[in-house]
Amino acid sequence: ETEQLLEEKETIISLKEEHQKEDGLEKKDNDEEQQAEAETQLLLKRDGSAHATLRYDKTMEIEDLKCLLKTRETESKKEIEMLQEKISLLSIQLLDEEKETEGLTEDIKCKNDELHVSIVYMSFNALVLKQQTQQQEQKIERQMQEGREREQDLQRQLQERERQLEEREREFQERERQLEEQIQVAESSWVVNRREITMTEVVLGKGGWGEVKVAGFRGLKVAAKCLYEVIISPYNIGTFSREMNIASKIRHPNLLQFIGATTEGNPMILTELMPTSLRKELESGGVAYPAILSISLDVACALNYLHLFKPHPILHRDVSSANVLLQTTGETWRAKVSYYGSANLQPLISRTTNPGNPLYAAPEAGNPREHSPAMDVFSYGVLLLEMITRRIPLPEERVGLIDSIRRASFRSLVERCLIVEYRHRPTMNDIITELNDTVY
Repeated sequence: ETEQLLEEKETIISLKEEHQKEDGLEKKDNDEEQQAEAETQLLLKRDGSAHATLRYDKTMEIEDLKCLLKTRETESKKEIEMLQEKISLLSIQLLDEEKETEGLTEDIKCKNDELHVSIVYMSFNALVLKQQTQQQEQKIERQMQEGREREQDLQRQLQERERQLEEREREFQERERQLEEQIQVAESSWVVNRREITMTEVVLGKGGWGEVKVAGFRGLKVAAKCLYEVIISPYNIGTFSREMNIASKIRHPNLLQFIGATTEGNPMILTELMPTSLRKELESGGVAYPAILSISLDVACALNYLHLFKPHPILHRDVSSANVLLQTTGETWRAKVSYYGSANLQPLISRTTNPGNPLYAAPEAGNPREHSPAMDVFSYGVLLLEMITRRIPLPEERVGLIDSIRRASFRSLVERCLIVEYRHRPTMNDIITELNDTVY
């Protein structure tokens, strides 16, 4: 638009120059007219009347020219005025355009300044980012270096651990060899020759591990427990040998006395022979309350001895009236717990579930990871309830049977022994203290 206005302005200037030329021509015509009139006067004087007519014609022609010139002058003035008005308008428009252009120039300048500031800011940010990137790269490089150093350190530690493991393995092998020698020496103390045992056909009982019969050994009547063939395996034989080594070291008046065992063929365990069992006495009429307290205390002492055995507790896992054997001592009963067959060291039980009577089993018996002395406490509570009610209490009958116990102290003890959460049950040591308070 600015270029167009400039072109129009140049056009107007050209027209103005043309008018000025026309004004010069008009002045020239006036001068020629005056010269012609002077010549006419001179001719009139020379020629007189002969030339009057010619002079008149010339005069009229000049008058016509004057009128024409005036007309053209008037038109030219109008055109000039129009052009001047147009020039004024164009000048005003040009001024407005110049102002607008100045505004745009200012805006462009401001935007250029803003753009420059943005570029400077972005450059600064880029520089900062570059520095941060370099610092991050340096940090990563340091971390990688530290990681390599740590890896080297771990490699050294691993090599040292491997060396230590090799040494420990050698030590373990040496200890295992020594232990085998000790086992062989220990076995010589409890291993008996099968030919020295005379078996009878008198069956004392049957269980999940084997059958118990009366036998003769070196002139003494003993109880011989013959393990079933189906449970014989290299692993079970090894476990059996370890348990017999432990059994040979156990001495307690309320635990059935271990005499020895065979290692040829099916293993056979020899123990002292007891006249009767708690199960038989309950089936034949039961026992009096003083005997119940006495038997309860004997069984608790036997289980407490097993639970506190070192280096690891021994869990019975088959506490029942059939495994509580009795002999008379004056007017009362002396109870001894038979634990050979299902008992085991606690670190070894993670591989086996409870082999005992399910009617006495604790809720956690099916999960070997939760086996603990508290499992025997639960079975002990069922045994107490059985002695009082004179029958094996079924799980759905226990609550009603417990409520029927008249002695509050005994009822409370049974309830706490049968708590489902095994961590909340009392220990055998707690039970012994409570029973001693009741008896004495």
